[in-house]
Amino acid sequence: MPGAPLSLPEREEIAVALIEDRSTPWAVIARRVGRHPTTVMREVTANGGRGHYRPALAERRADEERCRPRPRRLALPGALRERVTAELKLGRSPVAIWADLVAEGATERVCAETIYVAVYAGAFDVKPTECLRTRRRRRRRRQVRHETKRPGLPNIARRPAVVNERAELGHWEGDQIIGRSNRSSMLWLTERVTRYSIGVTMPEGYAGEAMLAGLVCGLDQIPAHLLRSITFDQGSEWGCWPQLACTYGIDVWFCNPHSPWQRGQVENLNRQWRFWFPRGTDLSSVEQDHVDHVASIVNGQRRRSLGYQSPAALYAGAAVQ
Repeated sequence: MPGAPLSLPEREEIAVALIEDRSTPWAVIARRVGRHPTTVMREVTANGGRGHYRPALAERRADEERCRPRPRRLALPGALRERVTAELKLGRSPVAIWADLVAEGATERVCAETIYVAVYAGAFDVKPTECLRTRRRRRRRRQVRHETKRPGLPNIARRPAVVNERAELGHWEGDQIIGRSNRSSMLWLTERVTRYSIGVTMPEGYAGEAMLAGLVCGLDQIPAHLLRSITFDQGSEWGCWPQLACTYGIDVWFCNPHSPWQRGQVENLNRQWRFWFPRGTDLSSVEQDHVDHVASIVNGQRRRSLGYQSPAALYAGAAVQ
């Protein structure tokens, strides 16, 4: 998928590099502007070559040849652009921003896809790596994964239909994110119907007793009538599952090997947690209060999958029943 077009500041940087040395390799210029060497080469070649490249003329030519020459709505200054920019900087997702605009009955609003497109096109003064959960510079297609099976564990294929169809509350999915050098981790539990998530810090890591203690800490926060089953991937860290099943009287299910997407609810939310706790973070220094704060932000956002209600509101209503 193509990335964002070159901006005028990037074109000016290319011009400066060529003025300093007409023979500068494309790769060197590309590193200065953060682009692929082929992108720089095509830009310069199409606009007069190394000796006649002019950034203003190249910008004008690009505007004239663009399939959609009118400016993007969020590229224009105004209250809507300022609000979307501010909320992106606060860590709110494009879908949540759009849902709030709809719920408030705002006369001026844009859909979530428009926000995504504007972010990747560089229309804001905030980069995709700074405001989107994936922290990717460009969008990419989903990879195809192949399903395999391994006997010996309660397989997800035997999971009841009420769980698969989200027809009953109280069925959870568990996963973890790993800290720097694989020495610390953080456990996340997500309820399948409400999408409500609970986070638990595990500064001692995720092996054996440490994982069992983290799971107990998380499951103890859940009302008994909202704790019916939990689904894990095939990681060895979940070896304490017989104790959980016995202690809490719940069903435990496991995905097929190499198929963590089968408990996709918590897998999808991993991008949320990685936004707040990027890879390489020392999770042993993260306080539980901060994790609870992050969970409250994510749980408080309206979701398209919930009819633009928030997980926190749905879970609170289910917990008091």
